[in-house]
Amino acid sequence: MAAGDQHRIKAAEFHARAQSESRPLIQAQFETLAKAHLQLAGQADLNERVKLIDDLCRELGSLGAKSKRGLYEPSRSRSAIQTERNGSARGIPLAVALFALAAIAVLVFW
Repeated sequence: MAAGDQHRIKAAEFHARAQSESRPLIQAQFETLAKAHLQLAGQADLNERVKLIDDLCRELGSLGAKSKRGLYEPSRSRSAIQTERNGSARGIPLAVALFALAAIAVLVFW
């Protein structure tokens, strides 16, 4: 049985109950439940396919060259100090930027 089949069965049950209901408000509620279960079925099928692809990629990755990081491991976040060090080394030095801002302030507010 596919992952979403249970939700499709439940959706069919709610749809049948909506058809047999005489009160419009209750009928609308059953139809809403049926639509929700159909959406859940679609999501369950998608999740199953993604899991299969992910497992296959992991299996293929283990056959290839070994690396220090895993196949889908996200990059490590840097601390604020590391980011600040890297940013100031490549860009304009802080003293030059402050001097330029002070010169602009003098020109604007003089």
